Amino acid sequence: MTEKKNQNRKQELAKKNAVESLRFQTHFGLKMMGREENDLFNKLADAEINFIAELDLTQDILDLKSLVDGVKKDLQVLPTPENGDFCTSVTAIALHIASIPSLDRMAMPVTWRELIDKKILTMYYPEDACNAVVDWTKANGYNTSTYLGRPIVKLSKIYVIIERARA
Repeated sequence: MTEKKNQNRKQELAKKNAVESLRFQTHFGLKMMGREENDLFNKLADAEINFIAELDLTQDILDLKSLVDGVKKDLQVLPTPENGDFCTSVTAIALHIASIPSLDRMAMPVTWRELIDKKILTMYYPEDACNAVVDWTKANGYNTSTYLGRPIVKLSKIYVIIERARA
């Protein structure tokens, strides 16, 4: 009985730490983009992070950030700007999972509930680097597969298609 209680406590603590990590990284990303600490985008990010935590997507978002950071470090490739399902998320933009020229010109944010209802989300990489990105994800322990002939990364709650961006 005590062992199960301790295990549940550890899981709750891990979730809390993941949420705080996501919150810190998001606010740091917004700060690096020149945003003030209490501006509208920080408040939107906080609300979005709370919703992400409620949907239990925190670890998936952190894993996706690790994937993007690893690809950037090893292959010097970033997701294609203004493409993909993550371009309407302040959190994803602050974490560099997606990019747009200016936060002020961001399209109306889509809720994470709507994104999750899509089942499969899309992330675009330049056409000439897409195969290398897929190979990198496989080599670095990400659960990958194909869906209708397109490479997909399976996270715990979401699936992300790595799509080729046409120039």
